[in-house]
Amino acid sequence: MSQLQSRAGMTRPVPLASLGASPLNGQRIMFTSPRQYACKLASKLVEKGARPIWLPGVDATSLTDPVHQQVLQMAAVDWERYTHIAFTSRNGINAFLDTLEAHYGSDQALAKLRNSSSRTTFCALGADAELLHSAGIMDVLTPQEASTQGLVRELQSRGEAEGARVLCPVPLVTGGLTEPQVVPRFLAGLQAAGAEAVRVCAYETRPGSAPHACKAERQMLCNGSIHALAFTSTAEVEGLALAVGGKKALQDMLRARNPVLAAHGPYTAAGVSDFLGLEVGVISQEFYSFDGLVQALVEAMGAGRRL
Repeated sequence: MSQLQSRAGMTRPVPLASLGASPLNGQRIMFTSPRQYACKLASKLVEKGARPIWLPGVDATSLTDPVHQQVLQMAAVDWERYTHIAFTSRNGINAFLDTLEAHYGSDQALAKLRNSSSRTTFCALGADAELLHSAGIMDVLTPQEASTQGLVRELQSRGEAEGARVLCPVPLVTGGLTEPQVVPRFLAGLQAAGAEAVRVCAYETRPGSAPHACKAERQMLCNGSIHALAFTSTAEVEGLALAVGGKKALQDMLRARNPVLAAHGPYTAAGVSDFLGLEVGVISQEFYSFDGLVQALVEAMGAGRRL
């Protein structure tokens, strides 16, 4: 950005470049993130020259069961009773904040969070902490490894796990999806470390695409138009399978056309590989944010390279 642009308050996030200079120039990368994350990942792919194709494998929505809604409200209103609140996703944070706002009103909810004398520690993974910062919660515990298991290890290393009472706002997996092992292993890890893990359903995760609504994307997978397929959570691969005709249909497409399979972090990669029975060739080792996934794709596919 030039000094003139800087003085004028202008920004130019994507600099001018010659045709073909972008590292992922023209690569069609299908990704399966829910709507809440899709814009962020798509923009990062576009900046590298890719042509992102969005086929949501899962959809994250507000709770629909009044019983679950009431349980979440009770937990959120009484949050000071917990030593820690451990968020495993931005969706969980949004659901928690929305519940407080619905109960108290926006201004009062923010005031309670910012002015509380509670010693409750808020925990978030990676860049998710920024969402808590925007609500005025500046002191957020973020583990060195941006994963649920990394959070368990962080609490243990700080001597905060034994005797802790940890509120865990997590998704309710529904609509025919199988709950991935990420959350159960997280809760079991907390319990094994001596904490009381209190699970509360904060939002719903359900299939993101109906088969009749994604015929064009399925055809792209079938005819080899997709160069890479990127997953940002384990549940997405099962949701994608439901959208394209089932697990075997998806496996057959991928074996026939062999697109690069990519995953956001080793835990997602393991879940995708277990479900598909196929190797995930691109795995982001830096999974604090989507930058790590995009960089892994650049390193594997940049300048026309293919695994």
